Amino acid sequence: MNTTSADMSGLAVREIRGPKNTPDTPRVVLVHGAMDTGASFSRLIGHLGGLDVVSYDRRGYGESRLAEQPPARLADHVGDLLALLDGHRSMVLAHSLGGVIALAAAERAPHLVQGILVYEAPMPWESWWPPLVLPENASHDAEVRAAAEQFLRRHLGDARWEALDDDRREGFLRHGPAWAAELVDARDGGPAYLPEAIEVPVLAVYGTATDSRHERATQELARRAPQGRLATIGGANHLGHRTEPGRLAELLIGHMAATEGTSCPTPDPTLTRNTDV
Repeated sequence: MNTTSADMSGLAVREIRGPKNTPDTPRVVLVHGAMDTGASFSRLIGHLGGLDVVSYDRRGYGESRLAEQPPARLADHVGDLLALLDGHRSMVLAHSLGGVIALAAAERAPHLVQGILVYEAPMPWESWWPPLVLPENASHDAEVRAAAEQFLRRHLGDARWEALDDDRREGFLRHGPAWAAELVDARDGGPAYLPEAIEVPVLAVYGTATDSRHERATQELARRAPQGRLATIGGANHLGHRTEPGRLAELLIGHMAATEGTSCPTPDPTLTRNTDV
């Protein structure tokens, strides 16, 4: 297995080549969520031997750098993913807000996406989605850090947060500006994508120990996407991509097999929107 690293437009990209490494080798692109990095897929990648795998740190996260000020909007993240696909039709696996980005990219360029596995992508633009805990002033560093810490405590748990050393906490909080910008955009910018407009096969997955909002969003996606299917991972919470990598890999490989050889779709003009994402 060969590993290469690259920097593309401020992104930190890691490519892992399978043993065959031919033009026909299936490729999977991994897209991480908010307040996270591509490293969160490290255990999952260990279950994907034989495949070409691309993971990366999105703008403002990990080893990537913000390419502009203010922090990037969702449209910038979608553009980055399309650039990474680089004309190579791929399977995409995405976690949480990364799923929103992946679905928006598939709506824009379905011919580049063999299929998508989405783990608990949110729908913060929907009226039923609970209010987001976000800073009132996204340019005020102290407000951003306080809101980011509250978000992290909710997802990690107070005990786990308190157990982190100062460097680890600071590493998370450094992602605050990127997190605040993309969540505000997702909440206030209108639907980032229309499930009815996703013309590629979608496997929508949630963990049975997750919260009700992510469960509902996943079910909505599976129901409304023309080629949507629903799957669950028993006992997993919102961090199932970290805690249940083997089960998630099984679902991904099955989804790849089910979509192998499918034709390249084109957007339905009746569903195409003129939007920034």
